[in-house]
Amino acid sequence: PTQTAFSQNRKWESLDLDREGGVIRDVEHAFSKDGGLAVLYGNIALDGCIVKTAGVDDSILKFEGPARVFESQDDAVSAILTNKVKAGDVVVIRYEGPRGGPGMQEMLYPTSYLKSKGLGAKCAL
Repeated sequence: PTQTAFSQNRKWESLDLDREGGVIRDVEHAFSKDGGLAVLYGNIALDGCIVKTAGVDDSILKFEGPARVFESQDDAVSAILTNKVKAGDVVVIRYEGPRGGPGMQEMLYPTSYLKSKGLGAKCAL
């Protein structure tokens, strides 16, 4: 045989088996009931768009504001760093997500720059 079945905890002594507070949890102890991604629909996303809900501040789960649309992550970062993005703006970055590229980028740069400018809970991304 090309494969041998084995239990993960027999192969890895330091394996995290805590299903209540560990990294891989059972359904009853999940980090959140809705998961880390959501599909949004609206007037600027008729076919839908993906949002990473795990990184959203609870105070802005419902957010309204003018959309600032960028063609790339780099364009959005440039606007954030040059103070063109203001409190109340919704930062929309096109061509990302599961079908964007390359892969589904984390959007760590725009997120961290918004937070460093004090806009983490004042703008939607």
